[in-house]
Order: sequence, then structure tokens, then C-alpha cells
Amino acid sequence: MKYLYPLALSLLISTTALAQTGTAPAAAPSQQPKIRLTEQSVVTDAGGTRLPYMVWRQMVATGEYKLTPAPDYSPSAPTFRVVSQTAEERARQLARLPAPAPSPFFTTGQELPAFKLRDLQGRKYDSKELAGKIVVLNFWFINCGPCRLEIPELNKLVQHYAQRDDVVFLAVALDERAAVQAFVEKRPYDYALVTDGRYIAERYGVKSFPTNLVLDRQGKVVFHAQYHPNMAAYLQQAIEEAK
Repeated sequence: MKYLYPLALSLLISTTALAQTGTAPAAAPSQQPKIRLTEQSVVTDAGGTRLPYMVWRQMVATGEYKLTPAPDYSPSAPTFRVVSQTAEERARQLARLPAPAPSPFFTTGQELPAFKLRDLQGRKYDSKELAGKIVVLNFWFINCGPCRLEIPELNKLVQHYAQRDDVVFLAVALDERAAVQAFVEKRPYDYALVTDGRYIAERYGVKSFPTNLVLDRQGKVVFHAQYHPNMAAYLQQAIEEAK
């Protein structure tokens, strides 16, 4: 089965609105044109070295960087440079984004079918025993780019609720145990990690990754969505509002 995942990028230029594909009439930055970025777009680092498309795309997707017109920018040959984004700029960027759309795999208010899971440390999670707790679930796999992008922010969310035993974070990976173990040794992921979870995703009909959801204390879905650059904030809001 082929698994697909959405990658929502908010690409910022100081005075230029951007989109990912297509073309648009060229104009000077001061006229705020709509410049369309493609794999052929010229984007450099601070030293002027051209960056491959996947490199600058991933850098901007983290929210830590933005694109600005390069010193040699011209309407006929628009070139851009990757620069660090301040925390304030990042906050404004996220505030402008639309809220994540509900995933097609769950329905708000539905009671999630019972599950019994075991994480990398051998701990067992029985949905019946989790009654009365808020459960945050993440479906992901190692080679999913957006999945990896959101892990640092999800880790911050886990740390935020570290003193609360009524909030449980479970990450269901499609990958085998050994692969997940090797991955988290280099890139820590603070959720309780459930491996070999392909059958679980298939059971719930999850076909796009990452998919995140929050269950209230009655085991009902109160939030469900796919990738979003500000996912952690929406998960936190759902946790706080869960009854």
C-alpha cells in the first residue's frame, strides 16, 4: 500500500508572497508580487551557495527559517536567500495559518474502538484502563518528512505535561522495532513509542501521515488532523478543552 502525507509549507519572504508551484508575472519586490517557487527556484545560504530544492524546502518547513530576496534579486531573475527567523516572526507566521482541517479517518465525537498496545519499554496500554485519562495519539513512520518535522514540537508538548499523569502520549509507528530504536537514538521522540503498528493504522483506516488525534476521558475523539506547522498548539488546546 502506498502511504501519502501532506506537507504544508508556509514560505515567507520579507516583502513577497509565495506559493509552491506555477508561475506568475515578474515584478520588483516593492510591488509585492506573487512569486511562485518551484524546484528550479534559485535559493542560496548566507554565503551565497545555492541550496538544493529539498534542503531549503525542509529548512523553511521547520519554521526556523524564511526566504528573503537575495542581494542580486531582479524581476527577471528572482533569487532568494535562506535566513533565520526570529521567535516573533515565527509566532506571526503561525498565527496567519488556517487551522488544520479534520482528518478523513475519524469523526469528532466517535468512540475509538478498544485497543491494547505495548511500547518499546514493554509498557502496556489498554484503552479500558486509560478511561478517565486524556490520550494523545500520533500515527507516523520514519521516512515520513512531515512526521520528522513535527517531532521537536511534540516533544515540547510532552514536556509541558510531564507533571500530569492524566495525559498519555502514544506514537504508533508503522516501522519495525529495531528501526524505531535506531531512529530515536539519533532523534529522540518523547511519546511512548509503539512499533510494528501498520496493522493498527489499517484497522483505523489511517492512510496519511502524520495523523494526530486527542481522545477525551471517555475515549471519544475530540480532535483529529493531519500535518500542520502549528500542530502542537492545536493539540494543547484540545487537551485543555477535553472533558
